[in-house]
Amino acid sequence: MGMLLAIVGFSNLNFNITHLERLSEWFALDGEMVKGYWVYAENKGNAFIPVSALNEGDFCVDDVARVVLLYSEAYELTKDSKYLNLALDAAKFVVKMQASDGEFYNFAYKDGTINKYGITSQKSAGWWALRAFWGLSKLAKFTDDSKIHEAVKKTYNALKRKPPTSADQLALYILGLCNYYEVYQSSEVLKEINKYATDLLDYEIKNFDSLKGFFTVYKDRLLWNGWGNHYIEALLRAYKITGNEKFLSVAEKSLISQASIMISTGLIYSIQNYFKLYPELAYALECTAVPLVLLYDIEKDEKYALLSSLAISWLFGGNRLGVRMFGENGEGYDGMEYMHYNRNAGAESTICSLRTILHGMKLPETYQTLAMNPELIGRSGVIVLEAEAFDIGISSAKMVTGDYGSGASLQMDGKGRIRKQNIENGTYYILLSGNFSNTTITVSSKTSVKKDLTGKGLFEIGIVEIEGNLSVSNSNSCNIDQIILIPQQLGISFDKKNPKTVLYDIPSQTLKIKNRQIFTSKSKEFSFESIAKLEYSGTFGLVDLSDFYNNDGIGTPQNPANFDNLGGVVGAYLPQNEIDEGIIYLNNVPFYLKTIGMDNIRCDGQVIVLPEKLYVKKIYILAAANHGDYNVKFTIDNSDYELNIHDWCNSPKDIVFDYRYISSGEKQYIKCGIDTYVLEINDFVSKIILPQQINVHIFALTIER
Repeated sequence: MGMLLAIVGFSNLNFNITHLERLSEWFALDGEMVKGYWVYAENKGNAFIPVSALNEGDFCVDDVARVVLLYSEAYELTKDSKYLNLALDAAKFVVKMQASDGEFYNFAYKDGTINKYGITSQKSAGWWALRAFWGLSKLAKFTDDSKIHEAVKKTYNALKRKPPTSADQLALYILGLCNYYEVYQSSEVLKEINKYATDLLDYEIKNFDSLKGFFTVYKDRLLWNGWGNHYIEALLRAYKITGNEKFLSVAEKSLISQASIMISTGLIYSIQNYFKLYPELAYALECTAVPLVLLYDIEKDEKYALLSSLAISWLFGGNRLGVRMFGENGEGYDGMEYMHYNRNAGAESTICSLRTILHGMKLPETYQTLAMNPELIGRSGVIVLEAEAFDIGISSAKMVTGDYGSGASLQMDGKGRIRKQNIENGTYYILLSGNFSNTTITVSSKTSVKKDLTGKGLFEIGIVEIEGNLSVSNSNSCNIDQIILIPQQLGISFDKKNPKTVLYDIPSQTLKIKNRQIFTSKSKEFSFESIAKLEYSGTFGLVDLSDFYNNDGIGTPQNPANFDNLGGVVGAYLPQNEIDEGIIYLNNVPFYLKTIGMDNIRCDGQVIVLPEKLYVKKIYILAAANHGDYNVKFTIDNSDYELNIHDWCNSPKDIVFDYRYISSGEKQYIKCGIDTYVLEINDFVSKIILPQQINVHIFALTIER
């Protein structure tokens, strides 16, 4: 049975720690039994199997310290002693990982070995020491255990000797100091909180009008991460301790900006030389939702309760893909990509999801209900366009691979112009990423803006009103990676019966709640239908899929393909040089395999119509999936058939390659391939409707009469 926490009167959100405790394991460390939490857990269908972090360890302070914090906060909210006991159990491991100087090692193995030399585990006053400080200092508020208090004080002294030099770690330090002050009431610590919170204000991004309220990790270069984004929570907690109104004012404006952009766009992974939208992580959600609830608790303004519930709804389907990211037993799934989600559920994702829910349970019941039952009907957020997907026209340009937004960028040779059609109308801030040297960039649509650029990274060009199409002109040779469009007004519409809209205006930094729908979903129609020819070979009919091919999954470094990266132009692919195009026989069944150009179908519910109604014994499908196995439905006339299509690198049996090419053109020696699947029909067939699962690929299809 899972342990559930429900605060009286608020019965919607449940703090279910079943999965988290299944990740726990007692083991001997330096002569004492301690309790660790496995770093990863792979989804094997009916169970989650704990997995080590390769070459790092089985359990880590970075995760277990979060468990200490989580259960300490649960005890604070409920006064239920079982959570205090769970926090004390987890703290045993954290304390044992502390070195004599107060710093911490991070990883340990189940056999009791501490990883003392790995770059992610060596003794440090960095990330894992800061997490230990935050968690243990919270626990110290509720226990007289001398070992806990001794460890907290040693950590405080170690961090005081080596205070953080980056803003993300500085925020964690402030959070720990606030807890420390609540326990020990030191006037010196109060001064430190005020000092370091004031220092944190200097990391707010100032040179982008479109990113007001965002913070950068370093003062000399732009780096913002959705994960580790504890700046606002740190400022709010510093305000509660010091009463410094400046901390509250900056935190409030920052949170309105960040939360609005994250809720309308998705949980942006990072912003540096380019925007990286994926994966969306529960860690980033925690950094947004928890301070929103805290701000609501401070201000008692219902708009913050509303923003909190919309943020938390990401766990329950209020996200781009409309999928639950929180399992029935309290699993926090490991991330959401462009068109799929990672169904594994490791410690970090689970803890961050649970902490989000725990704090969300402080919201009024109406907002908890909204979080659990989101009805999102439209949104407008950040749009990231990859330059290599633009029409280059007569410009001299080539695609190059490397450390770019989607693994590729466009190298412009001399003066040029690129174009993109079918962009949603609106007024946008235009950002450009790339490498420029005294280059004049002009971005044009209904209006235009021009700017001279020199340097490598992300640049804000100005504001453009877009009407359908967009063009980008460059005055000389340069590298263009991404064109980022940030709407001046963005937000989300929800509630089908009584539509409402959260609307954020970037220029004025104002948030408004409108009692009407403003944004609509950009739904896709998956109803392409065409008559397919049949080429007979005995009792077999090979289906001509030429009209349906929409993906190039087989290629060479000279003519690269992209099997697995739907969100980008380049990706990994199968080697064309290892197989010929034409008819192949697999288990005595003929298939027509195409290898040049578009060679497979990403399934979007396409309808394959046979030339005439035929009696069919079996349908043979040559298929593979990317990013995991998928259980999908094929509809044959009015009957449904389910198949589990395996990932292309999950032990293929029929067409097997010893390697695949990755986006850089290098060989990656991992067995990949395509398998045959069979549908038993024994009935008349006139049409075949493919699954609505874009990550399933069909390479060939044959019927048997």
